[in-house]
Amino acid sequence: MRQFLWLAAVALAACSSDPGTSAPGSNTALSPPDSIGQLPAATSAAAFDSATVVSLPPAQLPAGIPRVPGQVLELKQWTDANGRNLLVVARTAARTVPARADDPNDTKSVSLYARQFVQRAGGWQELWRLQDAVERCAFDTWLGPVPGATAITDLDADGQTETTLLYRLVCRSDVSPAQQKLILREGAAKYALRGYSVVQYDSVPAAQRVPAIACCLDTIPPARLEAHYELLDGRYETEREFRAAPPAFLAFARRQWRRWSIEEEFGQL
Repeated sequence: MRQFLWLAAVALAACSSDPGTSAPGSNTALSPPDSIGQLPAATSAAAFDSATVVSLPPAQLPAGIPRVPGQVLELKQWTDANGRNLLVVARTAARTVPARADDPNDTKSVSLYARQFVQRAGGWQELWRLQDAVERCAFDTWLGPVPGATAITDLDADGQTETTLLYRLVCRSDVSPAQQKLILREGAAKYALRGYSVVQYDSVPAAQRVPAIACCLDTIPPARLEAHYELLDGRYETEREFRAAPPAFLAFARRQWRRWSIEEEFGQL
């Protein structure tokens, strides 16, 4: 477990910027329509209704959307004040990385991609992108969005929707918690929570391990975390990135994190 804590700390530090994303650096199913054209026109005056978000089959990628690497896992469309939006979440197949001098075992690497597009002037314009990865893992490997956790909202009622992704990165050989990230995007602005899931590893139900207050691992001394690794369960590092965000954003992020922090089953690629 000590080795896991050290590896986890290194991994969080390495991934905290979420490679491939751009954002300000401040840190506290419906039946799918046959085409995009069936979505209602955008109206900035009306309150956004999340029920208007449509989940499309992965194979129903609209014409004109630039290729996203890997296999599409989630495909959602909706309309807001910006126009018609499309969210694509995809994952590459796990690829074997041959052994090398400093790493004598074969390992696996896998990448996750998310991109949001908005339809303007007859074409699709990329609004933002995210890329993350599990690199050179010699153990059980998994990477992907938590099923059901992706959310489209308009928390500040400004007509421009927010997109919230919650996903996990796994490289482990035991029942250690997975790395977990929540990314909330409103246009170019990005806000994130980064920490760990809750797993079942003894007779105590995992639900009872979900902390009432999930923040903030960065205030707990490393020596205490090493001695009490259970403190990682369901907690995240900090809320600093939300300091510049509307208060409703952090309140929502906290609820989402708590709701989706339990790992119901162990996946492996």
